[in-house]
Parts: sequence; C-alpha cells; structure tokens
Amino acid sequence: MRYSATFLGSQFDALQAHLASSKDEEAAFLICRVAQSDDETRLLVHTVVPVTAKDIIEQSPIHMKIAPRAYTRAMKQANDEKSCLLFVHSHPNGYPRHSPQDDAEEAKLFKTAYTRIRTPGVHGSLVLTPDGLSSAHVWLADGTAAEIERIRIVGRRIRFWFNRSAAVHDVPAFFDRQVRAFGPDIQRLLSRLRIGIVGVGGTGSCVLEQLIRLGVGTLIISDGECFEASNVNRVYGSRLVDDGIAKIKIAQRLAADIGLGTKIELISKPISYQSALKRFRECDIVMGCTDDELGRSLLNRFAIYYYVPVFDMGVKIDSEHGVVRSIQGRVTTLMNGAACLHCRGRISAERITAQAKWEADPAGAQALEDEGYLPELSVPAPAVVTFTTAIAASAVTELLHRLTGFMGPDRESTEVLHLIDQTSVRTNKLASQPECFCADAYNWGRGDVRPFLDTTWRAE
Repeated sequence: MRYSATFLGSQFDALQAHLASSKDEEAAFLICRVAQSDDETRLLVHTVVPVTAKDIIEQSPIHMKIAPRAYTRAMKQANDEKSCLLFVHSHPNGYPRHSPQDDAEEAKLFKTAYTRIRTPGVHGSLVLTPDGLSSAHVWLADGTAAEIERIRIVGRRIRFWFNRSAAVHDVPAFFDRQVRAFGPDIQRLLSRLRIGIVGVGGTGSCVLEQLIRLGVGTLIISDGECFEASNVNRVYGSRLVDDGIAKIKIAQRLAADIGLGTKIELISKPISYQSALKRFRECDIVMGCTDDELGRSLLNRFAIYYYVPVFDMGVKIDSEHGVVRSIQGRVTTLMNGAACLHCRGRISAERITAQAKWEADPAGAQALEDEGYLPELSVPAPAVVTFTTAIAASAVTELLHRLTGFMGPDRESTEVLHLIDQTSVRTNKLASQPECFCADAYNWGRGDVRPFLDTTWRAE
C-alpha cells in the first residue's frame, strides 16, 4: 500500500506562512478527506487549522508543548467531517526528520486518534524546515509508522515532494536533449509520475506517444473501443491490419515498440463505468482525450473531488461539402478554483443526458431520438491528423509548463484556444461561476463518497 497527500497550492502557502511566522516551532492540524484504492491511500487536505498561541503551553526553536484541548478539537472536527488527521510542525533549526521525541509523542497522539476518529483511513504527521517539506509518515492503527511516499501541491504549478528513502536513479543517456532543456530533476520527476489517459483515439494516441518519449514512468489508459481501419489516418501506432483490435492493446504495443520502459496499465472500459474511473484515483495527472460530453462531465467532477488536474482537449472542424469554414482546438485545465467545463459552456446537460441514455439503454435512446426527444449524437465528426496532433502537443506542453513554469510566472491561463484556420492562439483564465458546483468549496477534495462522485452509474 502506498500513502500520499495532496494540497491545493493556496493551502500549502498558508501552512508555510504560519509555520514560518516565528523562530520557534509552530504547528497545525490538517483535516483530510480520503481516497482509497487497492494500491494507494490518498489524504486530500481540506482544511488547515493553525495551532495558535492560546493553545501553546511551551515553545522554543527546538520544542513545543501544545494544550490537550487543541488535539481534542482537531480530532472532533476530523470525526464530525468524516475525515482523517495530519499533524504538522516545523523544525526551524533545519533538522530534516522526525526526532525521537516526535515519534514518542505522536505514537500516543495517534493511538488516541484511532479511538476518537471513526473515519476509515489513516492519520499521520509532517515536518517542515525553512527549506520546505522534509519528513512525512502515517501512523497505522497497529501503532507502526509507514512513509508517505509522495506529496502533491496543485496550484499555479504542480509540485511534488518525494520521501528521501525513495531510490534516485541516474537519468538514461537517451534523455540528454530534454535534460539540456529542463534539467535532470524534471526528468526524474517525469519518471515517477503516474498519468492517466482517457481515450486513445486521434488526440489520445498522440498524447500517449509524447508522454512515453518524454519519459513518464507509468501511464494508465482507459478506452473500451476497438480500432476501426478507417481511423488509421490519425491513430498513432495503428496499422490497417489492426481492424477490430482493442485500442488499448495498440497503445500497449506502441509503448513496447518504443522500448523506454514505460509501465502501461490498461482499462478495457470507458470511464462511464464506475470501476474504470475509480482506477484514475491513483493518478497524479489525467489527460482527457475523450470526445463525448458524458466522459468530459465525469472528468470535470473528478478533478474537483480528487485534486487531480485534468487537461481536457478537443478539436472541431466545421466543414461542409469539402469546404472548411473553421478549425478550432482547445486545451482546458480542470482544477480547483478555475472555471470548469460547465462554467465555460463547453458541455451541456442535454447532451450529457443523451449520451448517458445511449450507453445505458441504446434501444430506448434510439426510440427517443426517433421521436425527437434526444439530440442526434451519431454523426461522425471530421478529423485530420495534423489538427489532432497539434492539440495533443498543446496539451502536453501545458502539462510541462505546470511542472516547470518555462512560459514564465505571468502565464497562468487555464485554457488555450487554437483558431487553426486563422493561425491564432488565445488564452484565458476564468473564475468559476458562483452557482456552479465547482465554486462550492464543500466539493473541493471530497474524495470518496457514496455514490462515487455523487453520480448515478451504469451497470457494470
């Protein structure tokens, strides 16, 4: 089992500011919601509760004593909110690990936490020095400790901290040109990332190939369709003879043929199945390459509930009788605090409902469409490999900027619009609409709820 934690950037900045507010040790409690898969328990920071002077009995640069009432309040809040608890404190002297005294006191603290907090999950502890995160572990119900393997900070940039015990590998020579651009640390980061790809058609197969060649360590791929030979003009890695083969198998073969050691995990269903989308809870980042509005609506909610940035993309060619009137592409970054696809008008409730009906009850949907009660969804849209490739490359470029900031500190846009026929690129940064679910902080980092994503699902 892996253990991890995720902050929003604003939460982490507030925490750091509090812990650096004096030359003495400072502390805070983090109320965390939980996401649990077969392989990972993820703590999603929902609320930062600083320990204030009124609850500090003793304090110096090397120790502090906190009033028991502060712990009791934090545990009660975690229990009431069906959450878990992280305790975090500073080491102003720069000592990078939990001290023996920390461990002794925390073993007693978290024994009590498991008694008072009935939320399934784990509780844990972080240490920050003036240089940032330094040590992190969870305390298990049996009184033993286990390392928190990684901590994500999702904001203007997507930042990561990895436990010091993780092995640091040499960067293979074939990445030398990329290392010359971004440095070896970014290359090592890419090798540790788990990135999901939803759909491996025209844009998704191109995203797949680029992420493999960039050196991403693990790719989780979902697509329930089989390849049709008519799509060979734009699906990377495909051949005419692949007609009828599952798209995910072509993706797996492509990774093997490239041979960089990328780990590929396959999901043979679309994310409209609950079991498929749940697998993406183990991802650090998701690339949304689906062209249906139901899938986009689910990713839209997933990004908000799980603090997993989603780079959603699409291409639209307006053509009639062989005459192109416009070619538009879009990359939208879905994350907490930014306008979602509903806010932007990129998806509609009517079409989402129609697509859900088609997937759950095709015969019934056909009857409703024939009677004019459902919008027609079955007409294939034009697609050209150069345009799908351009938007896929734009999405991967946006990901690289979020990781490195190479476009500069002022580039904080959450959507890139490509007016390809006009050779024009525009960006925007829109706030959530006040009435939208994505603006309600209650939904931020909700983690695992029943039903999953507060949504009704099709039968498996």
